[in-house]
Amino acid sequence: MTKEVKLRLRVLLAERDWEQKDLVARTNLTSRAVSDMVNDRQKSYPKASINELVNAFEITDMNELFKIVEVENEEN
Repeated sequence: MTKEVKLRLRVLLAERDWEQKDLVARTNLTSRAVSDMVNDRQKSYPKASINELVNAFEITDMNELFKIVEVENEEN
């Protein structure tokens, strides 16, 4: 097993009763960028995007934004 960092965007959106479009309206992120982050389709996150999320959600502890999960190693 290895560990990966995942964004907690679905949880944060649900906690605030926001939809993805609400997050887009509160940031300078595109709909596609938000969708990709929410659906875990992005492999890396630019610092500017993280800053947008921190400000929109008023994050004071990075553990609110990220979680570490264990994933099974893919065998080739």
